[in-house]
Amino acid sequence: MSALNRRLAGVVLGSLLALGGTAAVPAAAHTDATPAQGRAACGIAVNEPHINGRWNALGGAAGWLGCPTSGTRDVYLNGVYAGKRQYFDYGNVTWSPRQGPNMVVAAWEDAGYAYFNWGTTSPYHYDSFLIRYTSAADPQGTQREVGGGTSGRVRVREQTNGAYTFRVEGCDVGLFGHTCRQGWTLSASTPS
Repeated sequence: MSALNRRLAGVVLGSLLALGGTAAVPAAAHTDATPAQGRAACGIAVNEPHINGRWNALGGAAGWLGCPTSGTRDVYLNGVYAGKRQYFDYGNVTWSPRQGPNMVVAAWEDAGYAYFNWGTTSPYHYDSFLIRYTSAADPQGTQREVGGGTSGRVRVREQTNGAYTFRVEGCDVGLFGHTCRQGWTLSASTPS
């Protein structure tokens, strides 16, 4: 997808989200390359099935993330295996199975915005999601609450040319506050 087409699609998506609407993240513009050809054209494969599924859903090599810039890497928390991550031209994708066996978080940037999407948390379904993000302009971080379900997405106007790092946590809301049983996902970031 050309930079102009990415920007125009980002403006449309951003406008819908800013108006409180929901919008599916648009697929990439039509290309004659099949996903296998797109991976070959990039030079680095996307082998992890969950990451590959999200990369393809976001348009593959010609889409929001662009080509991989690394192979798939294991992610550890406190020395314990927690998932996998892969870096791309415009962001990264992380498989975070503690929040559901198919939970994937992705972050990328385009036209002055940092985008973040997540899903699916199935078999878990939540009343709301808490999203935390940090950047060089906001090192203490910001937390937002959005509607629940099994997936979602947000965008943030970039205030710095550095990376934005996102995490999400699904919560049930009760009489005594939030109960967030599965904890925070692994992070996904825009490029720095």
